[in-house]
Amino acid sequence: MNQIGNITDPHSSYSSYLTGDENHTLIKVTVNTANTGENVNQMDNREDSFENMELESVSMQGTGTSDFGAWLPQLADSGDTAVPAKKAKMSTFSFHLSDVLDQIDRDSAAVSETLRGYTDTQLRKVTEFYRQRIEEVIEGRVEGVSLTILSEVKSNDRCYKEIQQLARDGRQREASKLLLDTVMETGAQAARAMWEGFVKMMPNYPKLRKILQEIENKGANLPMEVRQSQMESRVSNYLKEIQVQHKKFLHEKSENLLINVIGGKKFKIPLKDQYTEQIIIVSDPDQNVSRLDLTVRGKRREEGQRKMIKTHREPVGIGQLFRSSFGKSSLSGTTVVSGAAGIGKTTMIQKIVCDWVDGKIYPQFQFVFLFRFRDLNNIKGKTSIKKLILDSYPHFGNEIEHLWEDPQGLLFILDSLEEFKEKIDFTNSKRNSLPEHQCFHPDCECEVSDIVRCLIQQKVLKGCSVLVTTRPTELESLREAEINLWAEIVGFLKEQRKEYFQKYFGDQSLAEAAFTYVEQNDILYSMCDNPSYCRIICYSLAPGLRQMQGTWEILPATVTQIFATYISNIFKNHEFNIYKHHDLSPEQIRDLVIKAGKMAHMGICDNIIHFNEKQLNNFGLERSHTLPGFLIEYLNTDMSQPIFSFIHITLQEFVAALAKYLTVDPQNLTQLLDSAAERGDRSRTFLRFMVGLSSSVSARILGDILGPLPYQTICRVTDWVKEQTENNLSNTRNNLNTQSEGSSSSKLLESLYYLFELQNTELMRNTVGSGGILALGHDSPDSAIRLTPTDCSVLAAVISHWDEILELNLNNCCLGTEGIQRLAPVLHKCKQLRLRGNNLTEEGVKLLSAALRRQDCKIQTLDLCSNGLSHTDAQQLAMGLTSNSSLTQLYLSKNKLGDAGVKYLCEALNSCHCKIQTLELCENLIRGNIIDQLSSVLRNNQSLTNLNLNNNKLGHMGFQLLTNTLRQQNCPIQTLELEGNGISDTFTEELTRIPFINTSLTMVNLSNNLLTDHSICALQNMIQWHTYLREIRLQRNKFSPDGSKHLQSLNNHRPGLCIEMYTRAISEESQNNSMVIE
Repeated sequence: MNQIGNITDPHSSYSSYLTGDENHTLIKVTVNTANTGENVNQMDNREDSFENMELESVSMQGTGTSDFGAWLPQLADSGDTAVPAKKAKMSTFSFHLSDVLDQIDRDSAAVSETLRGYTDTQLRKVTEFYRQRIEEVIEGRVEGVSLTILSEVKSNDRCYKEIQQLARDGRQREASKLLLDTVMETGAQAARAMWEGFVKMMPNYPKLRKILQEIENKGANLPMEVRQSQMESRVSNYLKEIQVQHKKFLHEKSENLLINVIGGKKFKIPLKDQYTEQIIIVSDPDQNVSRLDLTVRGKRREEGQRKMIKTHREPVGIGQLFRSSFGKSSLSGTTVVSGAAGIGKTTMIQKIVCDWVDGKIYPQFQFVFLFRFRDLNNIKGKTSIKKLILDSYPHFGNEIEHLWEDPQGLLFILDSLEEFKEKIDFTNSKRNSLPEHQCFHPDCECEVSDIVRCLIQQKVLKGCSVLVTTRPTELESLREAEINLWAEIVGFLKEQRKEYFQKYFGDQSLAEAAFTYVEQNDILYSMCDNPSYCRIICYSLAPGLRQMQGTWEILPATVTQIFATYISNIFKNHEFNIYKHHDLSPEQIRDLVIKAGKMAHMGICDNIIHFNEKQLNNFGLERSHTLPGFLIEYLNTDMSQPIFSFIHITLQEFVAALAKYLTVDPQNLTQLLDSAAERGDRSRTFLRFMVGLSSSVSARILGDILGPLPYQTICRVTDWVKEQTENNLSNTRNNLNTQSEGSSSSKLLESLYYLFELQNTELMRNTVGSGGILALGHDSPDSAIRLTPTDCSVLAAVISHWDEILELNLNNCCLGTEGIQRLAPVLHKCKQLRLRGNNLTEEGVKLLSAALRRQDCKIQTLDLCSNGLSHTDAQQLAMGLTSNSSLTQLYLSKNKLGDAGVKYLCEALNSCHCKIQTLELCENLIRGNIIDQLSSVLRNNQSLTNLNLNNNKLGHMGFQLLTNTLRQQNCPIQTLELEGNGISDTFTEELTRIPFINTSLTMVNLSNNLLTDHSICALQNMIQWHTYLREIRLQRNKFSPDGSKHLQSLNNHRPGLCIEMYTRAISEESQNNSMVIE
């Protein structure tokens, strides 16, 4: 097996992948998808609040061939089956593992043979051609890949270590680049060794396997294709001057973005200042990412997109759509780029044209021609390619004939196919073969649809390149068009969102404030993957972030206010208003909102998120009402009819609530709210919006477009919220730590959302009030509810209105670092703060430490058990404890503090400010090395009365701590727990010699140790002479039956003394094979 230093190459064989290596435990079997009869209109029965959804994967329709399943035969049943490799029952499949291995061997051999057929120079050119894709493919696993490749090329350890360090620093792309640089600089043999290494890794890396399959398919022709694809096309002398004019013409057309604003005015923004590059991936019509589940929100949605891109899809730049390794051909052909409405297809086209003019991309093209389908709709009758070009680009004049001499130098861009009124049929071969429907030459006159079809299919100007952009609705019509490359615009991930905000606001501080605001709300954050929605949201937030007319506007404080602002901007802003030519009156807007809202509410009640055109008509809505930012249109899964959905499921819920709010009879309102509450998760968001519409801010925002909201409805909703909150608070306190608490905690959380959305400060204070108890957590992880970051923001907003809170119980609520960040501003107000089982991490502990350092900190009890805290976390916590005088009880059990962490705590406990009385450190990997520091604390700290060190690894040093305590007269310690520390008889004799001058210690726990009858005399001496001792626990030690009876008899030595011992059987290793006392 290949090695670098002492590190073993994990990829030298692919057998581990099939037999269940820990890094590759699943074989994904791709199977044919059949119609299961499920209603495409149905929403999943899942928890569907603003953020309270269980983590779910982002799914894509259809199945790909880039998974391991591509190596397996297609099965007859439906669905994608992930089979654990170690447990797979081969009898359930129609093939044997040996067949799969044989196929892998055959494919690997074919690729290796192709690579060996290239000369060193050809292989180097091929490597350079695929380099960017290779770097991206290996980026995520560069540490393991570098070990494999550098083993093959016999590189030294220095390079490997440098790559590993880059990867550990989070600079994986730099690491993969360094790996390729090293190979290329080493020489031809190293490059061959690298490719052979890639062949061995084929089964483990789907995207790498795709590259190798492309190379094997193109075979000996690939080097020639690579060379030709990189050749710049020479412009004939007849066209050189015209090319200059053409570029100047396009530059003037593409250098600026035109932004529509209120009132129909437009202003120009330089494209280079505003353009933010979208994520574009290589795709296919069956796996369109825009069909992602609408109920997956926020960062979970983004995580799903990132995972999909990382494991199955390759990102492609706007300069790689042609003449690159991504297409079937690297020379010519048609590329289709799809994307949802507003995702930025047209802006991408403008950027491509601008960059070509500036010489940044595609030097292989002499001329680029842009046509928009909306303009092609205006052409009546027949026309020709020649006429189309001259009508749009008249500067060609009589020299246009020279264009046809070199078709490979031409790029035609056809933007927004979904806007084309004519149907382009690529499947009707009988019709398309008729002379009148064929475009043989640029001078041939025929229908525009036939010209487009012939260009796309290379029937005319063979060798030219064509770029088509479209919404996913039109992909079905292009299936038979022999497309060279399918691509899809995914939109923005976090990095692009931040860049967009920066460019929109210009001011760094404003951009950061806006982005932070959006990032904290999963709904807004998920909507910002679309540039158009991103712009609407930025537009909505801008007034609150900028000083306008001498006043400082307030940002939307709740989700209801955000959506109210969003809806208001759709109708008030000319850029987003479907009625471009006239403004709507409040009555007309109200009528449209009510119609759309009634349909939305029907969908909520019946679990429908997709609506057909008949349903739109039933509610008096026209197809023209599918305006950007409101409804979107796309084709059904069978591509037979259009279907409609709201751009986000939460917008559907908001419009439904708004319509009900405007139309419900106030006398029936309580019944409506109670009924919705009984439906639970299905109506959760709807109810929050109903409450939020009763806030004065929401009413003011919507009043500008709808007129006044009904006052009586506002009052009745407020009364309902008060009653719900009081009931849920009472139920939660009564059910504390019972099995039913999870349900009552969820209801209490909903009441907090109602208070937050209502923004009624007086109601918040009167309903819960200072000194209240908020118990959302549970001691059992299975019974606790999971709080999302948004839940924490809501909780913090409500608590912020109180001076203090008696108890905040968030045990096992899965807060994580982000949850603590949201709660940080109010943690100091909680007298009892219970945060066990929340995976706080170092950053979370820093925030807690800061809360403890506040002069107004009221925390008296802090429970941080089971958080995986390390010694560095203890150091941060100690910084807060050193200056804190309010904390009296600190629970840190079941962490990983170790001796180093306890040392930091001891330093804090020795502070004169520290008033901790109870300290629990169970199960913290503490060893005996820390005994001196603990003894110092017990000697100097006058407040610590209870110390729990159960289940650590003190060994015999634990007894030393006990004897040190008994020797100290002024030591205030009352209870000392040393259970499960491996304490043996070694030093127990010390108890027969030391003076018992301690007057505080009343309880000692020595259970579950290794004490035998040899320690009975010493224990008896302590029991008899330390007269203040009231309780000693000795369960689960190794005393003989007689010894146990003797110790138990000492219970009668004095009144109030309790010696706890219970009987159980132990092994034959116990003396005399007897029964011992537990």
